[in-house]
Amino acid sequence: MKLLFLLLLLIVPLVMVFIALRSRIVIRVFHVLALLCFYSAATVIASDVYATNTHMTTFTTEIHHFLLNGWFLYPSAYLGVYIPYVLWMSLFSKKS
Repeated sequence: MKLLFLLLLLIVPLVMVFIALRSRIVIRVFHVLALLCFYSAATVIASDVYATNTHMTTFTTEIHHFLLNGWFLYPSAYLGVYIPYVLWMSLFSKKS
């Protein structure tokens, strides 16, 4: 399973690069989606940390509870492939 995740972490960003090099609109869609995912994940983390501090509980299970939240998992998964995509794009883009 770890090998599958590693392969997907390599393949999905390269597929995104291949698609993005064909259309400038797709590049903007990837960037806007990354911004939305970033703010969504950050909001979940901030709200869970605030709730933990409000209840005066700092147990590890309370602090890491946001890891089970779908509003955190899916955006973070996209950001996990978006960052390598940006790095690959910097290698393949034709900037002079």
